[in-house]
Amino acid sequence: MIKILLLVIALIAGLIVGPDLAGNQGYVLISAANQTIEMSLTTLIILVIAAFAAFFILEFLVRKLLSISSSTRGWFSGRKNKKARKLTNDGLMKLLEGDWKQAEKLVVKGASHSDAPLLNCLAAAEAAQGRGDVESRDRYLQKAADFGSDNLATSLTRAKLQYRQGQYEEALASLQGLIDAHPRNAILLTLLKDTYLQLQDWQALIRLLPSLKRVKALSDEEVHKLEIKAECGLMAYIATQKGSDGLLAHWNSLSRAARQQTSLIACLVKQLIARRADSEAYVILRENLKKQPDESLISLIPELTLPDYHPVILKLQELLRYNENNPVTNSALGQLYFREGKWAEARQHFERALEARPDVTDYAWLVDTLEKLNESGIANSVSREALKLALPPTSSS
Repeated sequence: MIKILLLVIALIAGLIVGPDLAGNQGYVLISAANQTIEMSLTTLIILVIAAFAAFFILEFLVRKLLSISSSTRGWFSGRKNKKARKLTNDGLMKLLEGDWKQAEKLVVKGASHSDAPLLNCLAAAEAAQGRGDVESRDRYLQKAADFGSDNLATSLTRAKLQYRQGQYEEALASLQGLIDAHPRNAILLTLLKDTYLQLQDWQALIRLLPSLKRVKALSDEEVHKLEIKAECGLMAYIATQKGSDGLLAHWNSLSRAARQQTSLIACLVKQLIARRADSEAYVILRENLKKQPDESLISLIPELTLPDYHPVILKLQELLRYNENNPVTNSALGQLYFREGKWAEARQHFERALEARPDVTDYAWLVDTLEKLNESGIANSVSREALKLALPPTSSS
């Protein structure tokens, strides 16, 4: 705009001054090397004005051409971006449908002009693993990491794919590099929990539980169940590595609250029985049955192998005084009497247990007891009752 204004001012000045100079135009001589140019002052002014005008026109044309070129480039670029978005969307749809090959082809093709090439690379990695090409998966993941825009998303995707592929050690390595920087990321903590479970790294899982609870990745009930599973798994590992003595030392190192949990007591007793430390297992059962006569603990008594069952029988009879119809206690007593060859007493307790609740196992014990008593007819009748209980119910028309 300023240039046009200057040109107009020059033209007006020429129109005003021109008539005054018409009678006295002056003289201009330009000498360069061996060349000379002669002209009047009026002609020089007109030439200068014409030169400025030509320059302004040329500049206008050049800018116009550049503007058109930029618009053209923008149009082509916008068209490529639009096509890339369509390829990416179609590729993601194929990924959800499980068409791994086509999904990989589409998202890779759309990556070069995609608004979010990182997502294309991650989708391509998932598609490559879907068709079993782990090398291509890792190549796409590395390409995604090179963008550097979201290392957390890339690392989580890598760990998730490694976990799905059964590469638990590799998944753990990927996750451990993130936990310090993202200690409250629920997805990270949940994936780490699943990896620990697969690797049976019980101690690490126990240490992780407070973080899972803090970010509400699990409910209180789920945390409790997982804690029991991890503690039982750890006891099994210690029993395998250090035997019953190491297991008992570990048990005594636990908190008092943990040692009062029935589920953990049952885990301990089972591990001791598996290591043939039945006497130690019975002592633990006896002491805990004094505090809490839990049925899950009572049911473990018949699994004990002891030189003398008389003290155990007395203990169970004592428990029956408080609840004479308890099916679990009657069943346990029946099994101990059966083991000692006291068929009549065994029959009495199995029948009491079955009166309280039908149970296929107790029916089987009762059948064996009746056969020992030469009561074959009654045994056959009981077998039929057990068979009815074992078979699934038939729908009536």
